[in-house]
Amino acid sequence: MHVQVLFPINAEAFTYLVPDELQSKVKTGIRVLAPFKKGKKVGIVVGFDKDPSVAVIARGQSPRSNLKTDEDIATSRNVGTRNDKNELNDKKEITLKTIEAVLDEEPLIPENLLKLIKWTGQYYISTSGLALKNAVPSGIFEGKKSGKSRITYDDIRPVKILNLNSEQKKALSEITNVQSGAFLLHGVTGSGKTEVYLRAIEALGDKEAIVLVPEIALTAQIIDRFRSRFHEKVAFFHSGLSPGERISQWWKIRNGDVKVALGVRSAVFAPFKNLGLIVIDEEHEASYKQFEGLRYSARDVALARAKIEGIKIVLGSATPSMETFYHAKKGNIRYLELKHRIEQKPMPRVEIIDMTKEDKRALSYSNKLLSVLKENVSRGHQSLIMLNRRGYSPFLMCTDCGYTYKCPACSITLTYHKDTKTLNCHYCNSYLEPQDFCPECKGTKTKYIGIGTQRIEEELRALIPELSLKRMDRDTTKRKLAHYRIVKDMEEKKIDVLLGTQMVAKGHDFPDVTIAAVVFADVALNLPDFRSSERTFQLFTQLAGRAGRGDVAGEVYIQTYEPLHYVFDYVRNHDYEGFYKKEIELRKELSYPPFGKLIRIILSFKNKDSAVKTMKDISKRIEKIIHPPLGKGGRGDYQVNISDIEILGPAPAPIEKIRNYWRWHLILKGKNSKSLRHTALGILEITKDIKSVRIDVDVDPINLL
Repeated sequence: MHVQVLFPINAEAFTYLVPDELQSKVKTGIRVLAPFKKGKKVGIVVGFDKDPSVAVIARGQSPRSNLKTDEDIATSRNVGTRNDKNELNDKKEITLKTIEAVLDEEPLIPENLLKLIKWTGQYYISTSGLALKNAVPSGIFEGKKSGKSRITYDDIRPVKILNLNSEQKKALSEITNVQSGAFLLHGVTGSGKTEVYLRAIEALGDKEAIVLVPEIALTAQIIDRFRSRFHEKVAFFHSGLSPGERISQWWKIRNGDVKVALGVRSAVFAPFKNLGLIVIDEEHEASYKQFEGLRYSARDVALARAKIEGIKIVLGSATPSMETFYHAKKGNIRYLELKHRIEQKPMPRVEIIDMTKEDKRALSYSNKLLSVLKENVSRGHQSLIMLNRRGYSPFLMCTDCGYTYKCPACSITLTYHKDTKTLNCHYCNSYLEPQDFCPECKGTKTKYIGIGTQRIEEELRALIPELSLKRMDRDTTKRKLAHYRIVKDMEEKKIDVLLGTQMVAKGHDFPDVTIAAVVFADVALNLPDFRSSERTFQLFTQLAGRAGRGDVAGEVYIQTYEPLHYVFDYVRNHDYEGFYKKEIELRKELSYPPFGKLIRIILSFKNKDSAVKTMKDISKRIEKIIHPPLGKGGRGDYQVNISDIEILGPAPAPIEKIRNYWRWHLILKGKNSKSLRHTALGILEITKDIKSVRIDVDVDPINLL
């Protein structure tokens, strides 16, 4: 017997021999211990081979993509043999290695999940092994033990369950009356989408559900909501869990001890055997996309899982992504709408403050906003303030010569953090301690340019010292359970004003928040990305939705130096449809998603000069497969029909250097997904012999920086 064994590394399955005494124990989805390189490794059986020599040669090695490790280059092909490459290519006799032990009595990974893992690796032009690494906690392969959770739920207060309104009833009815299919639940902020999710899960009977949320900051409140309804039948996944806790939650799902898996991105791979529903809350959020390694979108993987398993999936948002709303309009996704807030509560009033004309007592705050905040706290209400830029100041400049501190490993300026008195890189996490004099001209006149969350916190403390104030950003939430504690303090009204990055805008339900404000709205408006207007509209609309969810109407104040930007008109009027109609025409004109698909190929080099030289060579190779010489074919099977494909680049990436790698990229754009993927594979094929380059493939990129 010969089996295919998949390891959690950047490779496809390897073929091994099964000894006679283990053949009765081997099944698809079971863990086995197998020799690998000079040691041993735990993998998952994913299939069986009748003729290993044919299967091994047919499978070959997947295109080079994603980050490389020593394990990834352990072998030049996916077979556990002792032969060299020439023997394999010549189809000579193959001596297979033999698995040494079977570690499970029953399959550990359900067959439906194995199919999803394979689909994920193929769709994202990566490998099944890397998909497995993302789908299953590493401790499962390392034999680590479960750990106890540090969050206890004994003190959870029962959540008041309101009667559904007519819109909620209609949406719930449509969801519960089918066994499969995709829905967009488009509901304004505060319209009761979560209650629809809860009721839809209750209606599943003995089937299970996955609920994805975009941010760890959201899990604190939503866990309480779900635990109050389903008690101990909820498992959760987020980055705040220790490895032991993560393993414990995974086993609860795998053993059928829970009904709901709730968490961020990786929860899409929850090992349920009897799944009935997947919910993607705030489906528009960019954080569902993984930006390194296997660059998958949890939302799109969830859609694939729903189709593979023949179940239903609900995508929920007040501000759906352009692509999702487009497909709902076309009828590819069933459209459900919640137009009104629960109990007919009014949407908050939105005011745009023109900072070019407004009187200011500080760099960050207009007099108007300060007076509103003071009045709000005097009435016993809470406020949210957002600035989507952490740190104290975006950069430190010498005013004598203009020198700015830049990260030596990345081509970006360093952000000054006053609490640690360091200049930090938000890409590679390196830091420098600023000197008393300029490294360039030895001058002593330095100035903090721009504002970050630390600075607006400092200014507000000085301007209104009586405020109880907390900051929520990546710097204040590094410690375990930090998100949870901040949210609890807001719920218990220990905080008057919560300020921070976009974390404060994401799905929180604080009934006593009546004021929401954006301090410097212009940060998000002018990024070199075709999605910048969409993201800005979504972010400001979501923040506005945090205000006025209780008994008192909400107000929203957005400070900007560009008050005439068209985005503000739609935010002011809570007009998603109007924004969609304007933005979709721009997308159509440029053939951007949803009218075309994108694949981004990022090429990284350790040396800048060799990068330029190598990219010239790569450009010539690409030109040959697109326009082969007359009378000649392209390079084997990888000659491509470029008539419906547009190639942008190659060119230096907007952020040219990250972690000491010089980055170039090219973007493939086209309407035919098959042609697009074939072109990408062709480029990978013709560059695989170039040793000096690391190649990452990003299918359906949402960030082009």
